[in-house]
Amino acid sequence: MRRVRGSEALSAVTAHRRDVVLLAIAAMLVPVIQWVWTSLYGSFNDFHHFWLAGKMLLDGQSPYDVQAMRDLARSEQMAFLVGTGYSYPLPFAIFMVPFAMLPFALSLELFLGLSVAAFGLTVALWIGWAHGWEPALARRRLGLALAAGSYPPIFGTVANGQSNLLLLPLMAGGLVLAIGAVGPGRRTFGGVLIGLAAIVKLFPGVVVVPLTVGRRWGAAVGTAAGALGAVVAATLLAPWAAQDSGSFAKILEPDSYFTNQSLNGFVTRLVNPSDRTLPPFEHAFDPRLPMLAATLAFGLVTLALLWRARDRLTTRRGLALGLALALVAGVIGAPKNSFWNGALVLPAFGLLLAFDAVDLRLRSLGRTDLALLAFWLGTAAVWTVLWMSPPPKTALPALVTLLQSSGLYGLLALWLVLARRLTMPVADARLGAAGDGGAQVAPGAPQSRIS
Repeated sequence: MRRVRGSEALSAVTAHRRDVVLLAIAAMLVPVIQWVWTSLYGSFNDFHHFWLAGKMLLDGQSPYDVQAMRDLARSEQMAFLVGTGYSYPLPFAIFMVPFAMLPFALSLELFLGLSVAAFGLTVALWIGWAHGWEPALARRRLGLALAAGSYPPIFGTVANGQSNLLLLPLMAGGLVLAIGAVGPGRRTFGGVLIGLAAIVKLFPGVVVVPLTVGRRWGAAVGTAAGALGAVVAATLLAPWAAQDSGSFAKILEPDSYFTNQSLNGFVTRLVNPSDRTLPPFEHAFDPRLPMLAATLAFGLVTLALLWRARDRLTTRRGLALGLALALVAGVIGAPKNSFWNGALVLPAFGLLLAFDAVDLRLRSLGRTDLALLAFWLGTAAVWTVLWMSPPPKTALPALVTLLQSSGLYGLLALWLVLARRLTMPVADARLGAAGDGGAQVAPGAPQSRIS
């Protein structure tokens, strides 16, 4: 009997490893195709900033010196959109130093290779954590992995040489530990992982709010410690690099650039022109105050929802939905948040599925939430089409301007789904609202292992 049990256990471990590899490959399939396609036609614009920032640190220069970056780019014979230059906190520039020691082309291939591999492995392990490895769900798990890799902001991340895919393991691991880890030490470590992601993109730091409301003190402290610790360490390693870092505050300024899918971008494009849009209310008002007011109001509404659900945030399901809601709100409200940063809402959607659709039967969410989720994905596809084939901005200019914020509208729909799930009665959330046409969970259907 012992030999049989040992053989069965070994067979199960082997099957799980095979499933992880299969899901990882499925998740990476579309990004790899996109990578190859973009290598032929794209410029990987943002990676130029990262590589040059690391090289400037090696040369004893501040990565925030835009003119010095332009000069270095010219000496390296690089042609790309410099814009406002490097606009990330210092720790990420230090992270890029080893990449800057390599020739640009090799460095880019290594960076993207690590990014895509990290993404695939993260998706595979997350799906296993959230939905288990039961054979009955094999096809649905595979479909979910393919869908994750096909999400348009993943394409944008690869095509622009962005950092989001490298941050996903930190975000995913941090969220899993903050929600489900046993013991304050592991939860604190989960917070540290989230803090390290926040020091690059900033907006993941908003998860401190639901962690605090849900009284997950260790994870909240860990998030702050991870971010602040990285800043302190970077400042000690390269004290001269903080020179001209005041330009970092420019991220708070109005930005009408078409990739900006935050409230900042929407409000600014209403009154300021961009290379792809004409404002319907040209220079009718200064967008600064309305932009800040809209962001503040949206933040207060999100905070009110979290506070209203404060008792639920002490449970794993409630905390998961609260973290997801805060994360999506952070993407919406953060100034100058590009469409590619939408890649970091995938963990938010993953948390929704983990607790309210563990068997991956989406109809259990109800018609309203399914319609909102379809709108989220549909608007992402619309924006991608506009990005790749921009219409003339003089043809129906008001419509073109409004459509350029399609990514924002979809994120608002996802935020609304999470707000509904967080505040609705638990029984309705699990069974589907009968009045909403939701399907009830069938007897014997898989139940969440983490709720």
